[in-house]
Amino acid sequence: MTRREFLKGIRPKNDVIPIIHKEKCTGCGLCAVDCPTGALTILQSGKEDIYQIVFRHDLCNSCAICEKSCPEKCLQLERILEQDRIGKATEIIFEDKISQCIECGTPLFPQAMINRLKLKILGIGNLPWPFDLCPSCRIKTQFERERVGKSKG
Repeated sequence: MTRREFLKGIRPKNDVIPIIHKEKCTGCGLCAVDCPTGALTILQSGKEDIYQIVFRHDLCNSCAICEKSCPEKCLQLERILEQDRIGKATEIIFEDKISQCIECGTPLFPQAMINRLKLKILGIGNLPWPFDLCPSCRIKTQFERERVGKSKG
C-alpha cells in the first residue's frame, strides 16, 4: 500500500462542506443527479413553488463528483478541519423560485436558470425561445401562429 492510499483510507470521509457561488448557479441539479451517495438531493415544494438543492453532510464521502459535474463550475467542496464549522446535518445550499407556464401553470425551471439563459441568448439577438411556456403550450402557440399566418395569406 502506498502512502497516498493509506492517507486516503484514514482521512475522515465527511470533512468537506459544499460552497455554491449563487450568482453563477442555475440550479440545474446535475450535482445532485451525479452524487453517488445521495448527499446532494433536489427538493421541490409544490405549495410555495420553491426549488432547493440540499446537502446531507453525513452522506458525503468527499468524492468531488459533484464538483466535476457542475457545468457552471460554481460548486466547490471546501475541506474543513474543525468539526464545529460543520453546520446542520441537512443544509440548503441553493434555493430559488420555480417559474410556471403562463398558459397552464405547469412548473418549469428554477428562475436562475431562465435568467442565465436569457442573458446568454440576448447577447446573440432576439429571444427565439419562449421560456415562459411549457412544451405543450409552446407547440399549441406555434400551431396557432401558423394557422393565423396561413389564413392571412
